[in-house]
Amino acid sequence: MPRRYLVLSDLHLCDVEDHDDGWMAHKSARYVFDDDIGALLRRFEETASEGRELVLILNGDVFDFDLISATPENPPWPIKHRERSCGLDATAEKSAWKIERVLNHHPRFVEALGAFLARGHRVVYILGNHDRELHFPEVRNVFVKCIDASVAAHGATLESDQLRIEPWFYYVPGELYAEHGNQYDYYTSFRYLLEPTVPTRLGPTIALPMGNLSNRILMNRMGFFNPHASDYILNLFRYVTHWVRHYAFSKRSLAAVWFWGSIATVGRLINLKSKLRHAPPAHRERAFALAERFNLDRDTVKQLEQLQRPPITERFFRILRELWIDRMIVAGAMIVGTIVLALVPIPLWIKLMVPLSSFPLIFLIYEWLAEGETIFTVEQKLPKYARAIASILSVRVVTFGHTHKPRMIPLDHDLTFVDTGTWAPIMKKMGKRALVSGYRNYAIFDFAKKDGAVHLACWSRGEHTEVERGGELEEAEER
Repeated sequence: MPRRYLVLSDLHLCDVEDHDDGWMAHKSARYVFDDDIGALLRRFEETASEGRELVLILNGDVFDFDLISATPENPPWPIKHRERSCGLDATAEKSAWKIERVLNHHPRFVEALGAFLARGHRVVYILGNHDRELHFPEVRNVFVKCIDASVAAHGATLESDQLRIEPWFYYVPGELYAEHGNQYDYYTSFRYLLEPTVPTRLGPTIALPMGNLSNRILMNRMGFFNPHASDYILNLFRYVTHWVRHYAFSKRSLAAVWFWGSIATVGRLINLKSKLRHAPPAHRERAFALAERFNLDRDTVKQLEQLQRPPITERFFRILRELWIDRMIVAGAMIVGTIVLALVPIPLWIKLMVPLSSFPLIFLIYEWLAEGETIFTVEQKLPKYARAIASILSVRVVTFGHTHKPRMIPLDHDLTFVDTGTWAPIMKKMGKRALVSGYRNYAIFDFAKKDGAVHLACWSRGEHTEVERGGELEEAEER
């Protein structure tokens, strides 16, 4: 039967919080888009030709466990002081509580998936980096039971092959390859993707990459930044402006959160590196099982695995730089140098000119030499990885999420790369630092047609903008 796919990624569903002062605005009820998801699924069905098999692919970061800092009132397990501000640790029991909380906050999303499945269609859920806790069977069971109940409420039964959860990728020979894309970004890659846990006193715990840890330890406590966008990357002047605007006249602290949070993040990453020296046996076993599931030989799976990037824990300096610790060390050295110059018996002009001219020049040279990769590097490199995957597997479309940048790039006459963007809130452009609804992008792949139609579109309040086989959606203003 010919298939038609609808691909969504990076919904970043979490619990809902509303604060009068704009704290955690990205979690506000005004940005909940559950009804739009339901409307999009209905449109997907209505516009499909008769006889098509309809498949919804949720390509990672559909749920965002890192943004949930709430804790239960009467927890059945001990909670550390750190967890009350940064969120519960990524263990099976605590993550199961988190997914239940998110599902309770998004009943219409659950209803939309249940209605879609009740009408006989299929859903494939591929894990990303922010929803990796679905690795635990206990967490998956909460999710599946909730969807099963929604399907039953529509008078149907959820069949065993209708809802599929994939830990790495989804592949249909001759048609498409879908993967979230975080494994090509060393800020968010897992050392052992298929067995992403380390042993702790509380049991197996997800070995969270730097990007996830930063969200939990830093971003959850810097609630005036939007973690779904890069608006938290500012120059020194804009950081000072941000502090004056949001923190100077409040009880909240930005500098203390950054300082202690950065130290905690570095410490956690060093600890993780020591625990990830050797691959767990289950990782290789799961890779072999995955090869059998997609009817691939083991060497092919190894080739795909070799494309992945090792996590940033292998590059200590880059950790320090991403957290701005390196700049603070350089600035501290310059302050000490200025004090030393003031104390030694040298001419006054030297005491003034060196700090005012030489030190800034040294800092600029250091910045130029140390720049290297940033969080934007993966955005530039994903098309290259898509082409490499297509050289290993026979596909017409390679689709990723992760970067939150919607785009569709023809890589060959019969090969297209698609990045499905995000539905999470974004910052308005043109210097206006206001939060607005995300672009709400989706991709449709219809391989029933002879030319294999490929569409990248944007959904908003029942309206959609569409691009076919090539191009990039314009970044919209507030709708």
